Amino acid sequence: MKNLFRITLMTLALTSASIKIQCQDKAAVVNVYTDGVTISPNGAESLLRIELTKTEQFKVFDKLDMLEIAKDNEIDFKDCYGKKCLHNIGVLAEVDKIVTGSIENLGKKIVVTIKILDINTDSYDQIAIQEFINIETELQNMVQITLNKALSIENDKAAMETLVYFNQPPKTPTVQISNSGPRMGLAMVGGDLQEVLTRSEEEGGYEAIPILSQFGYQFEQVYLSSGNFQALAEGMVLMTGLEQGLFNPSFAFMNGFRNSKTGIEIAFGPSIKFKREAQGYRDEDNIWHRSQEWDASEQVTDSAGFTYTDYNANPNPYEIVTKLDKRGDIKLAATWVWAVGKTFHSGYLNIPVNAYFSYGKEGWYTGLSVGFNIAKKD
Repeated sequence: MKNLFRITLMTLALTSASIKIQCQDKAAVVNVYTDGVTISPNGAESLLRIELTKTEQFKVFDKLDMLEIAKDNEIDFKDCYGKKCLHNIGVLAEVDKIVTGSIENLGKKIVVTIKILDINTDSYDQIAIQEFINIETELQNMVQITLNKALSIENDKAAMETLVYFNQPPKTPTVQISNSGPRMGLAMVGGDLQEVLTRSEEEGGYEAIPILSQFGYQFEQVYLSSGNFQALAEGMVLMTGLEQGLFNPSFAFMNGFRNSKTGIEIAFGPSIKFKREAQGYRDEDNIWHRSQEWDASEQVTDSAGFTYTDYNANPNPYEIVTKLDKRGDIKLAATWVWAVGKTFHSGYLNIPVNAYFSYGKEGWYTGLSVGFNIAKKD
């Protein structure tokens, strides 16, 4: 008896689903017009087709169905935007509805229009227009909100508050890119830094090549965000020259500004690192010596015949200066950093690429760095 009851329920469910599918109107999405946005008409048409299918209110023809209809009837859908032309397509495709629309960039806002043409009455059942804040990365959500409006489907309140354009918005929507993550790159060194890197170890140098690898991590905090604009506090820890046996950590603290729409940013601030310095001089052959290498003493015999050491008899004639020296004492050094960059996107992956220039009393660094992280939006 139980098995018979289960079979009956399954039969009724399948019959109900079949009737629902058969009762659904057939619809086709044709030609979404775009102006001033990066998405192509084909891409916009695909977005609308996806969102229309997700509503489950129509049996939606896919792109291949429509291409086959165009081929069989030797017609071109490319420039078909008017009601008469759309109606003819609907008749040929034997659908009940033709869904079309437009996505237009009007400066501060993006306007999305959805129109649903009834083939039987040759009139538009629904026309929905919605203005959004100009954030192109949210186009699919914009299309979904406008389509829901046309079909009288309730929209998510939070999505509406975030994206819909108001003349005086109750709160400012934000789109943020967070680029906290690992960094790696190459740096070229100049000035006194280059000189001490290439100097021989006997003279207190490192005998290294002045092109160094860098590896580290960037921390980032957005402290101001409005629309496409972000103000950032950035911190970076870098290790430089590990491949050449160098250990020189540095810490940068920067203020940055980024456009979330383009991914372009600029940042600047101080960098703290360690250095080794020693007092010394260069002799007539331009060879560097530490000051303690000069022997100022001399054996002197006085008038009474006594011989003694006079430690100041032979003063150093060369100028004593303080310079970078591998054998010197460790001290802190400060430099100033300027950086520009752009964040590229691949799906949910952010790929920030930056060029920077750091300079201080001892010389300069310039280089390129690249990183990666998972996209985050608030």
